[in-house]
Amino acid sequence: MFAEIKPHFLPRWPETIVKVVALTAFLVGPPRSVWAQVTAPGKIIASIRVVREDVFPKIDRKPEFLYRWANELHIVTKEQVIKSDLLFEEGDPFDLELVRESERRLRRLPYIGQAEITVAPATGDSVDVTVTTRDQWTTLVSSIFTRGGGRTVFGGALEEFNLLGHGKQVFLEGRHEPEGTTWTLRYDDPQLFGSRWTNREAFVTGPFIKSAFATIVRPFFSPDTKWAGGASVSASDVTVREFDRGLEINRFVSESRGVQLFVNRAFGERYRKRRLRLAYSFQDRDISDLGDLTNSTPSDELIHRLSAGLSLEDLAFVEETQLDKFVRVEDITLGSRSSLAVGRTGLPVPEGVRRFELSASHSRVLHPSPGQYLSVGIGFQTLFERDTITSLRLRYYNKSLPRQTVAFNVEFAYNDNPEVATPFILGGDTGLRGYPAREFSGNKKFLLNLENRFFPPINILTVAFGGVLFLDAGTVWKEGEAIDFSELNFSAGFGLRLGYTKSPDARVGRIDFALPLGRGSGFGVFVGVGQQFSLN
Repeated sequence: MFAEIKPHFLPRWPETIVKVVALTAFLVGPPRSVWAQVTAPGKIIASIRVVREDVFPKIDRKPEFLYRWANELHIVTKEQVIKSDLLFEEGDPFDLELVRESERRLRRLPYIGQAEITVAPATGDSVDVTVTTRDQWTTLVSSIFTRGGGRTVFGGALEEFNLLGHGKQVFLEGRHEPEGTTWTLRYDDPQLFGSRWTNREAFVTGPFIKSAFATIVRPFFSPDTKWAGGASVSASDVTVREFDRGLEINRFVSESRGVQLFVNRAFGERYRKRRLRLAYSFQDRDISDLGDLTNSTPSDELIHRLSAGLSLEDLAFVEETQLDKFVRVEDITLGSRSSLAVGRTGLPVPEGVRRFELSASHSRVLHPSPGQYLSVGIGFQTLFERDTITSLRLRYYNKSLPRQTVAFNVEFAYNDNPEVATPFILGGDTGLRGYPAREFSGNKKFLLNLENRFFPPINILTVAFGGVLFLDAGTVWKEGEAIDFSELNFSAGFGLRLGYTKSPDARVGRIDFALPLGRGSGFGVFVGVGQQFSLN
């Protein structure tokens, strides 16, 4: 038998073994000893090289002129903007945790589509770091069309998420509703004068609102940051409207002026933190009626509030895809967050309202097995004399089936002794698809959404196409009514999902067709931006 084996087969075995070993090394990566050499304690960052890629770094699709035109119009993010968001500098000791956190920070930016940081050994006890980013298209001239529950909203918006490549954001929107047109202007600077301070100004004017808001904050920008703080000022003139079964039952005007100052201090390990917060806030609220349109009004309030809070967190991170987005890497924050805050009004200035205030919350995100996520959140807040609010939220995601994600959402909220008669509103425009807007109102709300999301490999230019099958259930009970789940209202339907893969934050458009069950009426069409709900 051995004599029949041809000799020229024998020399190929060593070659085959070498190929298999080489392929395995390519797929798995360098041996642990090599990574240990690169990331060993004591290494110093010798250099940081930033590779900035345009929206379409490689044009291999037709029509080619369209992608080249998009690149020519787009201004690539400035190198200094990328470096300013990193948590390390040249000359710093190499820290793998800060490298991974810097990747997550870059991916959170709406104008960055992809971010990767790689490390290579340099001379002596040093390493070279390469940061590679790929931009998203950041200028949007968009139309607004939302239809749901018998309400049609249309308009337009101009958004720039990376002004001249400097990371500043400008937003201008005109939104026309049946009651009139509302204009919004907003400016965000996440690196004020190239620093770690952030800044936002916003102005809104419309038939039922006039408001202005400005804030400056130095956040916990790094897991090693020990101090954070900021200040904000606001002014608003809002016409408050209350509804019952879709009909307006009360209207009054609330004029408010406010100031807030706060400082935070963090203790503990990087992702197991304890944070203390001390804050002062001032609010002057004047209420006025509108004649026959007003049935009842809350009281005027002058508030000086001093509050102290404690928060705890124990976090971990995992990367995922096709939970809420189509192609963008979704950084899921696992672990728990808890907070407790106590406030006292009439301090430090002894005038106006005198009361204690309390709020507490706890949330936890679990990753029980690959492709499964469970998020639970509970909240409680009270002014003691009124508005004692208890809330619960549960969300579950399962990716067991190929290119499908089953997503489940449950929300419950209860406001005991509310200041306004109907603090919660539910309808086709707020989660219960198939029903008129503002159809249900009261002080106890329950909402359930079950979706099967499809992410097929269908793309036209930069738009990914997907779909969804869904079932909604919910209602709102009025004060004095008992919670009775046999009174739930149900709807079912299907929808189209459009993944704008090169838009800021890779946003998702949705068009849903819903049938209210048990009512005998036709389909309702609901158009909007973003998934109906999301995990993070």
